[in-house]
Amino acid sequence: MIPLGNADLWEAANEFAAAQKRQWSGEMSAEALDAWQATNLQQTIEYCQDKSPFYQRHLAGLEANSPIDALPFTVKDDLRQHLDDVASLSLDHAWVYYETTGTTGVSTPCPRTAEDSIRTGVALCEGYRDLLNGHGEHLSIAVMGPTELHSTGDTFGDVFRSLGHSSIKMWPHSPVVGFERASHLLQRLPITGLTCTPGMTILLARHLLASGTDPSSLGVRVILTVGELATPQLLEQIGKVWNADVYSCMYASQEASILAVCQGDGRLRTTPLNYFYEIIDPDTGLVLNPTSEEREGELVVTHLYRGAKPLIRYRTGDLIRAQGAGQDFTITPIGRARDELHIGNAVYAAYDFEATILHGCPAFLDYQVDIHRRRDRDEVDLLLEPRHTPSAEDHELAERHAETLAHDLGVPVHVLWGKTDAQTSTGAMVSWKAARIRDHRENKPGVETDSAARIATQRESRTTS
Repeated sequence: MIPLGNADLWEAANEFAAAQKRQWSGEMSAEALDAWQATNLQQTIEYCQDKSPFYQRHLAGLEANSPIDALPFTVKDDLRQHLDDVASLSLDHAWVYYETTGTTGVSTPCPRTAEDSIRTGVALCEGYRDLLNGHGEHLSIAVMGPTELHSTGDTFGDVFRSLGHSSIKMWPHSPVVGFERASHLLQRLPITGLTCTPGMTILLARHLLASGTDPSSLGVRVILTVGELATPQLLEQIGKVWNADVYSCMYASQEASILAVCQGDGRLRTTPLNYFYEIIDPDTGLVLNPTSEEREGELVVTHLYRGAKPLIRYRTGDLIRAQGAGQDFTITPIGRARDELHIGNAVYAAYDFEATILHGCPAFLDYQVDIHRRRDRDEVDLLLEPRHTPSAEDHELAERHAETLAHDLGVPVHVLWGKTDAQTSTGAMVSWKAARIRDHRENKPGVETDSAARIATQRESRTTS
């Protein structure tokens, strides 16, 4: 997290850690937080106008002290089109270089300076300290990131070690590691925690069960899930499989970094010392009233620290529900705007649809949904992959659940037992919808669905070769 031997960075980290503790504990006044944000917001804008070729053009003619909502948005396509021009520092001034996965478009650069890592790492440390200590003073946590060009392994390794826990880097999708070796390590080492996507917990559990090992027998106490949408209903099912407490531990993106951190109560809390938050109507772009205690819309963020590539008014594309007014609030991510589902006469955010279909659901290992247009009406098939061979009672529970869902969704529903396909594990690489939903009403699959299918095929070929 901090380059060894740099006394100035150690001092900066300690100062920010003290400020973060004051802010989250309530010791920092609302006036002090407002002043922090106002000062740093203007400094970020000035910094980008001075150092970023993209922002010199994007913000041309605008003053750094202009009202924030007078500035133009930055969108994903800007990052893909302008690539290294968005950064405010050249690569030789960065500390580490990452990229987005590039599964649905051009990979975008995500360089980090030591300051970038300090600011996000400190927030994670302060958020996770009590959460993890509640499961043991010295945990051994297996960290499984999506790719070697992703920040997951470095970030969590630094945070866990800083809190007195061990980290074990494990990449099951890597051809050097693979699921067989990862499963062996999980059985041989006294691993007490996992950090990975929800999909990865399912893939590992499937592999272990197929080899005759029950995941719940391995002694894993806590699982921190990252990278994809997961409702409490899905996390509860994962927890039953592993006999562990499961948390959606952060809300983040590779481009914008750590936007909210899970705390001991399991809720995702914003880090207003690091970001200025706006919630907008995704259709009009208008900012929702920040004094409202409950808001729902697309999240827009501006960095309040000057690292390698700060972003100004970056539209995340994610829909969230905010509980709490102002800048210090809790976040519930409810899916990307394009992941909305139209079924029957209703429109569902990804979060709401998953929560509905999994509420009261029989115990399962994995799930997927097929949506059909039959007899001039929508129909939903919910496929549940069982942990063990389904019993007569399981089939009866499935029938009852289908009746409940048909009432809740207003369309015919069939709940079936069977094996899900490989796409269900691609949510973190593509999107929740492409991973979980097979919409047979569409004339042809979109870019994300094609990407999910391609990734699934590649993963299966590596597993069987």
